[in-house]
Amino acid sequence: MQDIEEQEIEKLFDYVTARVKEERKKRKISQLKLALLLGHNSTSYVARIELRQDGANYNLGHLYIIAKEFGMEMGEFLPRVGNDEGLTGL
Repeated sequence: MQDIEEQEIEKLFDYVTARVKEERKKRKISQLKLALLLGHNSTSYVARIELRQDGANYNLGHLYIIAKEFGMEMGEFLPRVGNDEGLTGL
């Protein structure tokens, strides 16, 4: 059971990361601009998240800031709970 939950959490992080990246690119926002928005001075932080390296992920605070900047709701970055299709839909 633990392995299934860990796999689901990894899929969740993959999904959220893909959604943020998709919306970032749609708005022609660079990794640097997003990093600065999140309080970081270089693209390396966002690049690590987008490449899913070193356990780097967006947290709820990040999603709040991104959603506000993009004129979106935080929930638009999240799949519906219990909807496995949503996790693989991107």
